[in-house]
Amino acid sequence: MQDKKVKIDIEVLKRYLEGNFSREDESKVRSWFTQTESDDDLEENSGMIWDGISPDKNIPGYKESEILDRIHHKIRLDEKLYANETSQRFVFLKYLTKIAALLFIPLLVASLFLYFQNNTFRNSASYAEIYSPFGSRTNFYLPDGSTGVLNGGSSLKFPTQFTGKLRNVTLKGEAYFKVTPDHEKPFIVSTKNISVKVYGTTFNVMAYDDQQITEVTLESGQVEVLKNQDKCLKSIGFLKPEEQCIYSFLSDSSEIRAVNSAEKLSWLEGKLSFKYESFEDVVRKINQWYNVNIEIKDEVLNTYIYYGTFKDETLDEVLKLLQYTAPIRYRDVERKRNQDGTFEKRKIEIYYKKTE
Repeated sequence: MQDKKVKIDIEVLKRYLEGNFSREDESKVRSWFTQTESDDDLEENSGMIWDGISPDKNIPGYKESEILDRIHHKIRLDEKLYANETSQRFVFLKYLTKIAALLFIPLLVASLFLYFQNNTFRNSASYAEIYSPFGSRTNFYLPDGSTGVLNGGSSLKFPTQFTGKLRNVTLKGEAYFKVTPDHEKPFIVSTKNISVKVYGTTFNVMAYDDQQITEVTLESGQVEVLKNQDKCLKSIGFLKPEEQCIYSFLSDSSEIRAVNSAEKLSWLEGKLSFKYESFEDVVRKINQWYNVNIEIKDEVLNTYIYYGTFKDETLDEVLKLLQYTAPIRYRDVERKRNQDGTFEKRKIEIYYKKTE
């Protein structure tokens, strides 16, 4: 049966600590540490070893009492420094806490600002935009139940939900509108130069950005035409059915006249109509309808007036038919190829053909 307390040979331990130990010494030391059954045994044996080491009093300057005093002084000094550091750390932490509190206030304000900004953004209306390519017609449906048709080369921007006191849409190009009646919330069509205010009616607006003329044609109901002047809207006048308002941006002039709305709206049926129109206007409509670039090379052609209707004819067929009623000749310009491999749209030059 093995003793609970292991007797340690101090000389063996000294050899082990000095590095001059044998395998047998190492085995004994390991056995002492592994066989110690409790911290009390370890403390008792350590004390025995400490007491068993005799001081070497022959060391120059060795004074036992002074060394002990220095050790005690060092211990007290370390305790004081630790207490002081702890106090300073506590004061520093209080200082940091105040700074954190001060920083938290603007941080909270900024967070609330971003929160309300995000909420405002979420609550703000989102928009949709419809584009109708040249040579095509595109139907559209608005959130309030209003409907309409976009002509080629036109776009319509509108909110996904009408909020507020107005139903506002933005048009570039030409569109036919059939507006759902709502007398408490007027419907506004905004263009580059004019706006049209309605409550429930059917009408047509032609307002291409590259044209000097804007036209509003009323089919049914009543509309008010307003011009954009000094960032304000100024009324031009009210239209009755079968009336048209023509506004010139360059001259800042307008005219309201009686028209046949069915003829003006024939484009809805795929018809390209000219009713006593100048050759310049004819070419402009052809360019939009067929997405082509026709240039008039002789200004004398602009004095000719045209009347006619085309439906389902190709561009070449239209040009040939025009030759029967006007002294013109035309030629195709070679189409250039773009860097992405596509070609520029067809370009045609029209000249005055002298009669013999």
